[in-house]
Amino acid sequence: MGPAADDGFVGSVPLRLADADKALEAAPNDIEIGAIQLRGWQLHRLEPMPPDFSDHAGYLVRINYEFDVAVDVPPPAWVEVAFRFADGVSVVDAVPRTIYTPQDYRSYAITQHLNFTSAGANGWWPADSLAADVALPPVWPRIDCFGLGGSEVKWRHSKSAHAELPPGSQTAWFVLLAPPASTEVAVLASGLYWLDVDRSLGLVPTSRHEAFTVRLPGPPATARQLSPGTADRRGRPRVFISYSQEHGHPDGAAHRANVARLRQLLEEHGIDVLIDQVDLDRRRNWLDWTNAAILRSDFVIVVGSPAYLAASENRLPPGQNLGVRSEYLRLADLLHHQEEVWLKKILPVVLPGRRVEEIPLVFLPHIADHYVIKEFTYAGAEELLQVILRGRA
Repeated sequence: MGPAADDGFVGSVPLRLADADKALEAAPNDIEIGAIQLRGWQLHRLEPMPPDFSDHAGYLVRINYEFDVAVDVPPPAWVEVAFRFADGVSVVDAVPRTIYTPQDYRSYAITQHLNFTSAGANGWWPADSLAADVALPPVWPRIDCFGLGGSEVKWRHSKSAHAELPPGSQTAWFVLLAPPASTEVAVLASGLYWLDVDRSLGLVPTSRHEAFTVRLPGPPATARQLSPGTADRRGRPRVFISYSQEHGHPDGAAHRANVARLRQLLEEHGIDVLIDQVDLDRRRNWLDWTNAAILRSDFVIVVGSPAYLAASENRLPPGQNLGVRSEYLRLADLLHHQEEVWLKKILPVVLPGRRVEEIPLVFLPHIADHYVIKEFTYAGAEELLQVILRGRA
């Protein structure tokens, strides 16, 4: 299989107790009891693809996650972690599947049907295996796997009469199918859990989502050679870019091109960027994805423009630029409710050809700073890059 992936941080899904009447994703007064920590992903492209799957690209994916629950909290009865992909991307098979008894270290191969199979009685693999020696560490019951064949895969780990939820890192593998031209795939991670809570407290278990992007490896240099790719933040700052498409505006195309250049500049300097320019050819729940992107980013860049300003002043024509209106309302609400947090996280940006007056006043562009991009180089965006890379705001 080649070198193992490191355990670089990808993100986390907080596990919380919330007011039963206000169990919303952005509820500020939740009690955090722990989190599902998402560690390094490793991807290998499967080549050559079997004839039945020749219209897709296939990937063998290894993921790592761990349950981190506060020491003063009773272990949950079960915890579930799920990964949802855009339409057009699907999960064919996964391990571990359903585990009722402890399972020792085991190796698998990928068959021509893109299923996992264990070694035969003599330790041999099928001659036409796409990959072999897919190692799964020992696992403990009970584990249930759901969603195979669709755009989501999830694992539920449950305690039993004889054992609590196992501590430490968990490893899982799955086979992912994507359109052949895809270079990256957006992922929405989520979690569920159950904890017995005194009903008189009026609290229910809840959690938040986590969004990130998987960069897919290209075709290997030679057939049957596994080509690795990663989805791994490695401690990098994460930024969500909120902007208007400026549809109907004379310079809308130029504005969108400049936003893309800003994204490229940030990524060239080691910044993990979340933006609605991934998987545009497939259906996605944009509400969930945007909520997770905003809440789980270190900074949110607000790109000033005429339509963004019009959204803040309720001047948009009916049915136009609904996405930026929705993003503006969510950011304005967060800033109003937790100003000490979001004043530092929201970074108003002025791109070349734009004016600071196009930044909504709720983001305080004058009295709390704004960032002018003179050109798409380090020197032309130095102040913004320093704030993000050094964590200063």
